Amino acid sequence: MKKSSFLFGTILLTLVNVVVRSLGFIYKIWLSRLIGAGAIGLYQMVFPFLMVVITIPTAGIPIAVSKLVAKEKSINNKEGIYKVLTLSLFIGGLLALILSTFVSLKLDFIVTRILKNPNLYYPVLWTIPAISLITFSSILRGFFYGLKDMAPAATAQILEQLSRIVFVLSYLYYKAPSDPISAAAIAIMGIAIGEFTGLLYLVFKFNFKKFKTKSRYLKAYSNSSIEILNQLLYVAVPITMSRLISVIMQTLNSILIPQRLQVAGLSPATAIEIFGKISGMAMPLLFLPFTVTTALVVNIIPNIAEQMAVKNIKDVEYKSSLAIRITLLIAIPTTIVYGIFGNHVAELIYDHQDVGKYLSIISYGTIFLCMQHTLSGILHGMGKQVITTVNYLLGMSIQLYCTYFLIPNPKYGIYGFFIGFLLSTFTIFSLNLITLMRNVKLDVPFIQSILKPLISSTFMILTMIYSYRLFYAMSGSNGLSTLISSFIGGTLYILLLIVTKTFDIKHILEEIKG
Repeated sequence: MKKSSFLFGTILLTLVNVVVRSLGFIYKIWLSRLIGAGAIGLYQMVFPFLMVVITIPTAGIPIAVSKLVAKEKSINNKEGIYKVLTLSLFIGGLLALILSTFVSLKLDFIVTRILKNPNLYYPVLWTIPAISLITFSSILRGFFYGLKDMAPAATAQILEQLSRIVFVLSYLYYKAPSDPISAAAIAIMGIAIGEFTGLLYLVFKFNFKKFKTKSRYLKAYSNSSIEILNQLLYVAVPITMSRLISVIMQTLNSILIPQRLQVAGLSPATAIEIFGKISGMAMPLLFLPFTVTTALVVNIIPNIAEQMAVKNIKDVEYKSSLAIRITLLIAIPTTIVYGIFGNHVAELIYDHQDVGKYLSIISYGTIFLCMQHTLSGILHGMGKQVITTVNYLLGMSIQLYCTYFLIPNPKYGIYGFFIGFLLSTFTIFSLNLITLMRNVKLDVPFIQSILKPLISSTFMILTMIYSYRLFYAMSGSNGLSTLISSFIGGTLYILLLIVTKTFDIKHILEEIKG
């Protein structure tokens, strides 16, 4: 089996993402039940802030490392590979130090003036150690991805998630916090514990002896080092800006949504609870398909960068088309299931009817959200990170406008956020697709890539509905009926894909073997 093949790497990372996201999903459910919607709301107000801070050192640099390491590997430039890693660790470490110092010195200002909630002092305090840990582990993962050595990064992700879950849940069971603030602080603390464990493993797996033999080549002011630094910044800065816009939007939503709901006439407690249900319960369900698209994006960036370096445009077109087809196979059925079956899924997991209602509404953006994610990864691999940033900024402007102006209107309320989310997601997807089609020729047949998955999904959802009714009449249990009908529907969908040859197992095995 050719371990460097695109499909092999994607399948491996998908399996790892399934494990990590499943663990994280179960953890979120368990956590929400242990600490309640109020503490989840506080946690969701701090978490986006942490994402904003770590976006600066971690959003663009690891992707740049992955892309440039793959590029240097394609031309067998081992010296260049280690120069990329050394320079990226230095830049990332410096940025992490500056940001950690800033948060430490401006902690009071952050919680009172930016987050506008003094109760968040201790939760924000525990974000400080996480900054450096996340930075270094992200860069090392990018390094391994660029080498197409997926195993160390994949294992580190699993260890990170496991240690985080064990620490937080053990602490909560051993010493249950008496208030939501302490509970939120423990949840944030778990992030640092998890990242520390993952980083230790990556450091252990890194071949320091090999690195030491190459260090004598690293001259800080050599032309090649300066050239690599320029390439790092050229890739990293636009991607960082794009991610920064994303997390700033999350932070603004965490601040604006509760505030604007209060303007619409809701009490502060109710507003925070609604925000917690959307961002902490419905959104994690919506992002479940990212188990596949994240694997695609992580894997496709170095693959496309490598082929672009040797001017193999045909392979770029093939892998881009393949990534889009795989995304559609996942996104189409997920959109239909969430839209029609979302209430049952949410009731099974959270036992909240409101969450199911919210999930059904935002589910219509699932297919565009997944496609947007995959298309941005393809464009980043091709070096089109500047235009993807512009596209993202345009889409997020729509989201911000709707959040600020529609939510306070009692006619819309929280539905103003949903309107903005759907419009912005569709806009970004459309702009990214247009950009990609202007640069490469895509091979995405309508019948094979859209019509067959759509028909298969229709049979799947009908089977799920009727089997749910049958088992509910027999057992009277929503949870059991939902699980059984989902399993039957999912199995039928896969079988239909195989029967219609939309999912060609023989071809996939040949591709994996290379």
